[in-house]
Amino acid sequence: MASKGNMEEFFACLAADTTFMSALQTNALSTQEDHCIIHAAVQAQFSDTAITLEDFWHLFASHSDVAPLYLSRAVHAHRKWQKKHHNVECGAKQTLAKDLGLKGDTLPYAKLAEAIPNFEIIIHNCVDSDKHKRGTILVDVGNEDLLADLTSPSLAVPPPGEDWYVVTPQKSAIFVNTEGKIELVVIHGACGTHLDILEYVNSVISEAVQDCKGVRPNHGGELIQYGWNAGACHLHVFGLVNNLTQKTHKNLTDDEHQQKDGAILGILALAWNLLTKTLPEEVVAPTRAAIADAGLPPMASKEDISEHGYYLDLPCGQLQFQAADPIHKDRLYAPYAFNWVTEHRVYDHKLTKIGPRNSHSLGGNYVDVSLHVVVCCAPDTAMCLHPEFRHGTTLARPGTLHQGTAINFSTHIKDAYDAAVKAGGLELLRNS
Repeated sequence: MASKGNMEEFFACLAADTTFMSALQTNALSTQEDHCIIHAAVQAQFSDTAITLEDFWHLFASHSDVAPLYLSRAVHAHRKWQKKHHNVECGAKQTLAKDLGLKGDTLPYAKLAEAIPNFEIIIHNCVDSDKHKRGTILVDVGNEDLLADLTSPSLAVPPPGEDWYVVTPQKSAIFVNTEGKIELVVIHGACGTHLDILEYVNSVISEAVQDCKGVRPNHGGELIQYGWNAGACHLHVFGLVNNLTQKTHKNLTDDEHQQKDGAILGILALAWNLLTKTLPEEVVAPTRAAIADAGLPPMASKEDISEHGYYLDLPCGQLQFQAADPIHKDRLYAPYAFNWVTEHRVYDHKLTKIGPRNSHSLGGNYVDVSLHVVVCCAPDTAMCLHPEFRHGTTLARPGTLHQGTAINFSTHIKDAYDAAVKAGGLELLRNS
């Protein structure tokens, strides 16, 4: 690229560049200083002047003997800081992983009952599966005013006079049938005391909801899909989600796009690791086996199939925001679906119309109609549910915010993947 004389001139130019040296000495050096490096390369008459910060580090490592002492000392101090910063960061990650229980083994539910406060094991069979039809709107008793403008069939829960179980906030429970099979798990406090984790996850979800188009445009809330999907509902076209709004896509650089994708993938990775360590072994083990049998590729983004950040052996993840689902079933290839509620709060008390004289539920509560169970929504709640049971969420009162992540295993995506493999159409995806 350059002779020894050119290299000396290159380093001398950088040492004299106050912008570059200030960033280096304050440990703030980034790709924003690329223009300084390019300018120095031009001054030194390099044959190739398209030099980046990464190139600078390689050149310095190979030719540090011709660099000015002033520059060498600054680089040495920066590398010393980098090493210290890396060690501190690694230590913090290890502490956090330990605090969140990510380093431990997945426990059977009997052991979880011993370890988690207010944890109850409930022997409970499916009561009915088809009494309440698909599409029925769910609402909490006391919130019937939310049905005023709706014409669809509705069900207020828990119905007066019927035997239903209500899992109250801060209470954890597992429902096991008389054959020993787990039907529903609810565990509050998945993050423990790390409320900063919840704040970060919620900020990423909120940003994604603003940036992306929902997969259910007629839905009361927002459902943002990430990773692999199967195209429109009437198609089987396996590929990666491309759901940024046109305005967002137009205003993002490639680096910004990748950064947003990395943030979403990161919180879904966290959700998966947290859920598989929080939920019982009897749920996690068969789900992992179903994922392995499905053979789907690791989660990735459209901008980066190889993905430099996190890897998840999952077909798709979803970010939920203010969602309310009528009664339905899920068609999944795994025996359970997982979700993690990260936020549930009032942001406008006037809109909710909740006051001293009325004690409405905020809504947004999970309802398993087949089991006759209502789970009162609360932030930092890990759940797994049986997809074949009829379930949904109650209408939320205006002025409330409810969001989280859901990890599902759609047969629609699996069928599209199998069809793509059979047609020989995945090699380009894997090798690009």
